[in-house]
Amino acid sequence: MNLIKKHNIKVIDHRKLLSEAKKLYRKNRLHESISILQKLIHHGFGNDEVTLLLARNYDKLCFLTSEAEYEEAALVHYNELINHSQIKKYKKKALKLRKKLVDRITTPGEAEKKAWSKAEELAQNYPKSAKAWFMLAANFPVRKNPLFVIDAYKNALKLNENYILAIFRLAYLHQHYLQDTKTAISYYLKMIKIPPHRDTIEPEAVNVKTLIEGCTELSDIFIFMKNYKKVLSAFDYSVKLFKEYQDILSIHDLKRLIKNSCFAASNLGTLSQFKKHILKNYNIDIDNIIEELGINF
Repeated sequence: MNLIKKHNIKVIDHRKLLSEAKKLYRKNRLHESISILQKLIHHGFGNDEVTLLLARNYDKLCFLTSEAEYEEAALVHYNELINHSQIKKYKKKALKLRKKLVDRITTPGEAEKKAWSKAEELAQNYPKSAKAWFMLAANFPVRKNPLFVIDAYKNALKLNENYILAIFRLAYLHQHYLQDTKTAISYYLKMIKIPPHRDTIEPEAVNVKTLIEGCTELSDIFIFMKNYKKVLSAFDYSVKLFKEYQDILSIHDLKRLIKNSCFAASNLGTLSQFKKHILKNYNIDIDNIIEELGINF
């Protein structure tokens, strides 16, 4: 007698998920919408419609927060459609939305004029809190005047040289807006020398997450420079931080770092030794993590 075993197979209804992502976008639940869209892409359901909605989510986040990361993400996805889409309506829509985004982030408005006045006021009444300078920089659309934003972050550091988040923002701006990789590296390296608890302006959890983000950016830079030993050094620092703050961090926070490190170790011919080192010293099985996170390198 033949025994047939039935297995539960999880089937993703991609149309239903996309519809849910659209509803969340309309309700301004943008991070939830982005999470669904990234899940669709991960499972092979990425297409022009998904990419456009992802770009619009980041575009709206950029509008609501003025965060440079969201500006960059929106532009990356709009450009992806403009350069690679074979469907005319998506290419045309992406061109129109990108133009609106660029116009919005590069044209000074009333808010920016008020920010410049506030900067003058802060400078005249020096010293002020580092947080005040940080908030001034964080709330100013960076593409409209990156040097104004950089100066505000530098003023924050004059009042607190251990302000981890301000150092990260300076490094990120030099890396992605001024294309000054050398200065960016110096800021990232300065940042990771500061213990998370030493900066008391932001919560320790924020500082820990920021340090991991900084190491991830450093890792990307060193991959581009083909400085593979420094990629592994960045990962070593990050995994130590991960082990110390497992109540704050998850292994997902290290995904790009793991991918870069495996790629670097493979190019150095030391992938097997690298995996053994991580397992022995940190009790982390890289092969299991690669499978769990779906990492390809």
